[in-house]
Amino acid sequence: MSSKKNKPKPANLPKPTSSSASRLPRLWPTGLVIAAFSFLLYANTLGYDYVLDDFSVIKENFVTKRGFDGIPDLWTHHSRYGYWNSSGELYRPIPMTMFAVEWALAPDTPALGHVINVLLYALSGALLFVTLARWMRGYHLLLPLLTTLFFMAHPAHVEVVANIKSRDEIVMFGLAVLALNFLWKYLETNKLSALLLSLASYTLALFSKENAVTFVAIVPLMMYFFTKKSLPKIARTTAFYVIPALLFVLVRRAVIGSLTNPSEIYVMDNILAGAQGAAYYANAFLVLGKYLWTLLVPYPLCSDFGFNQIPLTDWGDWRVLLSLAVWTGIGIFGLLRLRRRDLWAFAILFFFINFSIFTNLFLTIGTSYGDRLLYSASPGFALALALVLMKIFKVETAAPKAENFSFLAQKKGLLAVAGVVLLAYSVLTFSRNFAWKDSYTLYDTDIETAPNSAKLNFHYGLEIVQKGLKATDPQEQKAYYDRAKQRFEHALQIFPAYHDAYSQLGLAYYREKNYDKALENYSLALKFKANFPLVYSNMGIIYFERGDLVKAKEVYEKAVQYDPRMVDALRNLGAVNAMQKNFPEAIKWFKQGLQYDPENPTLNFYLGSAYKDSGQPELGKPFLEKAYRLDPKLKK
Repeated sequence: MSSKKNKPKPANLPKPTSSSASRLPRLWPTGLVIAAFSFLLYANTLGYDYVLDDFSVIKENFVTKRGFDGIPDLWTHHSRYGYWNSSGELYRPIPMTMFAVEWALAPDTPALGHVINVLLYALSGALLFVTLARWMRGYHLLLPLLTTLFFMAHPAHVEVVANIKSRDEIVMFGLAVLALNFLWKYLETNKLSALLLSLASYTLALFSKENAVTFVAIVPLMMYFFTKKSLPKIARTTAFYVIPALLFVLVRRAVIGSLTNPSEIYVMDNILAGAQGAAYYANAFLVLGKYLWTLLVPYPLCSDFGFNQIPLTDWGDWRVLLSLAVWTGIGIFGLLRLRRRDLWAFAILFFFINFSIFTNLFLTIGTSYGDRLLYSASPGFALALALVLMKIFKVETAAPKAENFSFLAQKKGLLAVAGVVLLAYSVLTFSRNFAWKDSYTLYDTDIETAPNSAKLNFHYGLEIVQKGLKATDPQEQKAYYDRAKQRFEHALQIFPAYHDAYSQLGLAYYREKNYDKALENYSLALKFKANFPLVYSNMGIIYFERGDLVKAKEVYEKAVQYDPRMVDALRNLGAVNAMQKNFPEAIKWFKQGLQYDPENPTLNFYLGSAYKDSGQPELGKPFLEKAYRLDPKLKK
């Protein structure tokens, strides 16, 4: 067998003829089988609850919960504008719009979000297969088939599918692949409509998630490897895609106010924020080694490997040097084979290009590690894995003369090993899904994998508190609260400046009626975060219960100063003013609270009562009636 036959040169492939095009009609049926396989992989997530960032973008985001009315704000503000009163670096209006529409149609229904995630993921698999098969029409059909199956089954993608918020990844990638599909049609037919559809799809991808910008470089990569186009033609075609990318950058800058991350990077989110100089890059490569290991051995997976599960190190660490050597070696191998235009180089460069934005080497992002960040790059890994298996079993990468699915019977060894890989991936994926059932289950599972993550301990503590709040037996409730305190204390042992943990410890002591100890922990929280509205609001409760309305009002005003949209603080500040007979001020604060939570029965009741007590019962009547409708218990 000649080497030339083993390594087809796609640059010299002819345009599709009737024989080469004849394989296209059967691509979509095969793609739909892949979609069905992918859907079944995640079928057990369909009834799951909200987890992780689902709360900040959906369940606790007042803009999303406005439904259709909130959509304009989703396009003119950062994605978490409706969740916190601070700057944000995420601008993803298309998935946010989808969440708002879903909330309008079926409020507080996570099952709908999960169904849509799984469907979109499955369809993106079908589209990926068809696109790769069209690009690789001069190659064996096994390559796009195995590549897509490995990609869809890889356990690292569980976070993307099981976390509704990560719809942004699924939609972005699907639209980017669709753009490349339309581009291929344009290159084959020279139809302007195909190019326009490609550019429209790519523009939508950009407004779904920022890392779509890397696909600008995938366009020339694809054309270089799989077409006969000249370099000037490749450059001119690529220039079309630079236009929507620049448009997105300008729009994002106008909305966010910065091209880069406008917020201070918190070490709890990205451990690299705690490294300086050369040590920064040493730790960046340490984390990059973790990513490679996850691709190769996707077990155990975890939702958070933050501070201090992966302790900071330096260039003397063998793991850093090994990671640097492996990443450098892979990069050099890809570049050396670039001129040969073989698929090894394409797989490597596809991965490097799409993953580059997440490496923290060029730009410090809001996280040091996340399985979801491998998603759009991992087709490159899946292709490399398919190539490895074909190399081991000496299967030609060139397309056979009469290609049909009868080739499956002739490649039993390859198919057996590929089947074992797919089975292992599928079992790991399906079993990992169960961890994402709800927040408590996720943290209860992951704490075993990352016991030294301060953030994971903290959030696990929050979920244990929720268990305690629902408990009816006093002893059982106390046991939950004690467990939660242990988690908060452990989080502080890992990271002594963890203001959120001090805040929750303060709340824990408040539940025990130990007000002095609660205030002590609240003060420690303010030491590390002076503008902490939740702490001021919780301090106000203690002063209120002690009968110190002046002090309570003072700290509630502080809470509202730092977060004018904090409903609890607005309600309590209004209540203090009402108790002081300052009804105009009380009405002002109650009305401000209702701007952000119009269906809050207590706020409606308080506002109606304030109008009534101020001698304006007719103004208060609609609010009281709404309060009684929302919560009949308020009508005494």
